[in-house]
Amino acid sequence: MGVKSLMREIMDMEVWEKELAIFWLGQNSYVLKTENGTLIAIDPYFSRKTPRGIGVEDFFVHADPPVRPQEFTVDYVFCTHDHSDHTDRDSLSIVAENSPETIFFGPPESYNRFLEIGVPPARARSLREDVAVGIAYFKVTPLSSIVGTEKDDRGQRWTTHYGYVFDFGFVKLYNMGDSSPEVASDPEKVLRNVRRLSPEIAIFPIIGDFPGRKPEDAFVFARIVQPKIVIPSHYGCFKNRTVDPRIFVKMFEKEAGTTPVVIMYKDRYLYRAGD
Repeated sequence: MGVKSLMREIMDMEVWEKELAIFWLGQNSYVLKTENGTLIAIDPYFSRKTPRGIGVEDFFVHADPPVRPQEFTVDYVFCTHDHSDHTDRDSLSIVAENSPETIFFGPPESYNRFLEIGVPPARARSLREDVAVGIAYFKVTPLSSIVGTEKDDRGQRWTTHYGYVFDFGFVKLYNMGDSSPEVASDPEKVLRNVRRLSPEIAIFPIIGDFPGRKPEDAFVFARIVQPKIVIPSHYGCFKNRTVDPRIFVKMFEKEAGTTPVVIMYKDRYLYRAGD
């Protein structure tokens, strides 16, 4: 009998009342599974393109993607912003074709990317900052994770960055996506909006979303938001932009109230209300 694929493991896993399963697929790629079987993907990134002259094994921590996009079947995809490792145009075009019920959500630039790669308009949604959207059994609030809009090298508007607060009734989960040096130096600028929604689970980048990012930044973010559970993210993908998450975990040794949880690659964490 062959080894079960990760997508099959996700689909087969039973999630009971007031439980939330969180699967980590590397970088900022997650799949959330709810008690009614709903599958929600955040920033699914399966491409293995490299700069010219660099082999896949030399560029990526894991040469093979965690899931083949042809078998990636979820109900909803949420992209945080239009960077290629967060709005993966090559993979998402395959997902859109092979998973015809999937609906795609994102900021305006990601929405335009969805349409560009062939996602039917009826299955694409452009979200607005701080405007909550009710979807099936849950609610999502997009919140800016940078100050303003990211600019390109010429100072032109480039892309909007959202973090998402998912509200499942019994638990709220925040995924920050990427942020910026301005947020690292003055995190209250964006995190006060997150704190007011009081997510029990928060996922923060610990390296790589901008030069100079370090785990200490995510530790400060966690102290501001004060979730019950904090999960490190945005590592373990590119060999030149990764870090040992245990460095982040160690920072909480004298912190009360927040528990760091490291999800191993292609593994899961099961949250149970009341634990």
